[in-house]
Amino acid sequence: MKTYLLSFFFLATFSASQSQTTAPGYYITKNNDTVVAEIKIPRSLFGVDLSKLLLKVETVDSIDGTKKFKPKDINGFGFLYEGNYYRYFSKPTITQNNFRFLQPFVLGPKTSIYVFYTADQNGRPLGSVYTLEKADGTYAFLSTPTLNLNKVKETIKEFYKDYPEVQQLIDARFKTKVAIKNDIVEIVRAVNKS
Repeated sequence: MKTYLLSFFFLATFSASQSQTTAPGYYITKNNDTVVAEIKIPRSLFGVDLSKLLLKVETVDSIDGTKKFKPKDINGFGFLYEGNYYRYFSKPTITQNNFRFLQPFVLGPKTSIYVFYTADQNGRPLGSVYTLEKADGTYAFLSTPTLNLNKVKETIKEFYKDYPEVQQLIDARFKTKVAIKNDIVEIVRAVNKS
């Protein structure tokens, strides 16, 4: 009897965690057309798992029904879920050809930064992967799991070499790994103000 109840409880919990939830949203086609759609919110055994949106998104609309998109298929998507607004853009990570759906950290007229967070199988954070983008479409990539502060500083100095007024700020930053996110944001904001 105990085994039966335990199995029933596990199956009920698993079924509830796997049930699909949708949220009102949109996706942006490769032609930059915005299509209103419901966005399926991915779930795992432990509840909502937005990290699954890194590689694909599933949409539902009244005209086309259900569609699955990978980062190469659309320019981005957004949705409102439990009072929070989420936006994702199709951007390269690590290399120019490795696209993922990334969340914007800072959007600006001269430069922007996008991020995704990595975690282990237990959900513990491992680090962040940042994509820096200039208005001309050039990119630089930073990964905090394999972080070397001198390498980060060199990469950012080279990427923003056309902004001499920001070089001193870069030299004054990146002293500790704890402050790296704030340092990157400060540099990107300074470039946009210059």
